[in-house]
Amino acid sequence: MKLLSLETSTENCSVALLNDDVVTYQSKLAPQKHAEMIIPMIDELLTKANLSKNDLDGIALSVGPGSFTGVRITASTAQGLALALNKKVACVTSLMALAYEAYTNDKTAEYVISSIDARMGEVYLAVYKVENNNLNLIQSERVIKPEEAFAFIKSLNILDSKVVCSGSGIEILRKAGLDEKYAKLSSFPQAQFILDIAKDCFLKGDTVDAFEALPLYVRNEVTWKKVNEQ
Repeated sequence: MKLLSLETSTENCSVALLNDDVVTYQSKLAPQKHAEMIIPMIDELLTKANLSKNDLDGIALSVGPGSFTGVRITASTAQGLALALNKKVACVTSLMALAYEAYTNDKTAEYVISSIDARMGEVYLAVYKVENNNLNLIQSERVIKPEEAFAFIKSLNILDSKVVCSGSGIEILRKAGLDEKYAKLSSFPQAQFILDIAKDCFLKGDTVDAFEALPLYVRNEVTWKKVNEQ
């Protein structure tokens, strides 16, 4: 299987290529330069692998949450490629990508806490339970104040288990009470850690058409829900 994955939801811009069993990737910390970098990075990976875009079996998209601009850049790039090539898209969240990298770095983990700095005094948060080498999301991704996030984590009664952490929001959660004994094993979501998840999605047929490959903002969805409840 040949898959291209894209991730630009944070300050980091990354693309990765699965060429049968070989994974290659590029990753650069480059705030506000993702739009100008992502296509050249894609072209360079394909050129080095002696592949054309038409050789791809599909696209893997990190839908967010994260920077609103960043997730729009990734989504629009993935949509454009998928439409032009008539390919399906596998959608993976940035929080899942973070969790998968952390779990890859420590397979003894029982739970993974993923968090991204959401600015405005909030963090994006997701907690995963490891079951049979799979990461299962506990409740839903959310945008939340750090103190409320830590209270939520405590309410899950997981802190006596083997917990590892990932993402730029972890330092913020530490200030809110999360103990430093829970190791932070990844900082930014990376495209290469989306590929295994995306491959499984393609094998299961859990993919979408290009027009359905939409960004996951979380904050907008939470705000809209609150307005509707008023």
